[in-house]
Amino acid sequence: MGGDGTDLFIAVEDAFQIHFTDEEARDAYTVGALYDLVVAKLDGPCSKRCLTSWAFYRTRRGIVETLGIDRRQIRPATPLEDLLPRDGRRENWRRIQAAMKLKLPDLQHPAWLHLSLMAACAGLTLALAIYHQLGLGWILLSLLPAPLVGTFLILLFPYQAVVFPNSEATVGDLARDVLALNHARLVDEIEGWNRKDAWEALCGVIAMETFVGREKITAESSFVDDLGIE
Repeated sequence: MGGDGTDLFIAVEDAFQIHFTDEEARDAYTVGALYDLVVAKLDGPCSKRCLTSWAFYRTRRGIVETLGIDRRQIRPATPLEDLLPRDGRRENWRRIQAAMKLKLPDLQHPAWLHLSLMAACAGLTLALAIYHQLGLGWILLSLLPAPLVGTFLILLFPYQAVVFPNSEATVGDLARDVLALNHARLVDEIEGWNRKDAWEALCGVIAMETFVGREKITAESSFVDDLGIE
């Protein structure tokens, strides 16, 4: 795998607190093969306790302790928008993460900001190209870096990152992301793991790294052909 594949394997290693050799990473062409590799490296006893449920309880506790909301008002289907309005969301997100002592997924920049910056970069580049009387081929070529430059400029606006990774995210969705990002930590807490939760965690990591919907990730999914990872 190429650069994107390397990032994915690092994310999986971090979530499960395991390590892959270069040969193992190179030979894992499908999600199922990677899952088998992960399971083979997990230590400790198998448990009948559900890590997904435990991740929800830990997430709910973090929200309750931080925001002072009655825990009975927080269900898996509760929209995060109802609990965390945009005003103060970044600070509350940081406080919830500190209270949980677990990783939360990063808040995202709104799509309009990405598009605006890329359009501004493209417009400026086009204006300069026309001013210098470049040919059509050079003008088109000069537009290629615009998305990259726009993405770089996003880093200059960290406080604009207030969008949930999933625009319709619920507390249950957040709990699944918590499981994906903190599988090893949660296993230590309940002193055991099971194959179903390991699969859910792995799919969660892949979804976050590839922006592919979890429903499209199967054991037969090829990282190159189906998930666009090289």
